[in-house]
Amino acid sequence: MCYHFKQTKTIKDLEKKFKAKIDSSETLKLSADINGFNYPKTPIITNLDSSKIQLFNWGLVPDWANEDWRRNYTLNARIETLSEKPAFKNYMENRCIILVDGFYEWKHKGKEKIKFDIGFNNQLFAFAGLYLNNTYTIVTTEAKGIMREIHNTKLRMPFSLKTDDDFKKWLNMEEVNPQYDFTTNQIGFSQPTLF
Repeated sequence: MCYHFKQTKTIKDLEKKFKAKIDSSETLKLSADINGFNYPKTPIITNLDSSKIQLFNWGLVPDWANEDWRRNYTLNARIETLSEKPAFKNYMENRCIILVDGFYEWKHKGKEKIKFDIGFNNQLFAFAGLYLNNTYTIVTTEAKGIMREIHNTKLRMPFSLKTDDDFKKWLNMEEVNPQYDFTTNQIGFSQPTLF
């Protein structure tokens, strides 16, 4: 996944869908393009208290990280290597879900890239994640379905959760399969994005 998602739903929508109350004095900022490289605060629910929606920064910062730590390396975490990577292996029990209503991916076509808006018919869903000290990472998995055609170079996709049962299972450390019956909307061509 290319480090861009959207969260355009209201607090009321989030609270209704996820059966939780927002727990923050900060204002929830709605955005049609949340860029991970800005390390923004976005709504999540942790397994410590699934009745609260909290605002955490994207880009997990491990306990042992120093002030030079680059969050770019921990915006996403491959599910296949969570137990091996030093930045994640000690936090595998710190489960969270990241509340979203879509994400963006670019399909490579020669020297150009085609941007796609991807989700579940503009409905709220969640990414699986890990958290620590008000920061989080999004868990990714091998691309399936339409995502193999869109993310046609790295073949990755966010580990997406659609139902209440999916949310509970991830937070309770139970086995859950990622959802991948995405709907897509081609937005247009763009030059490659440099980060």
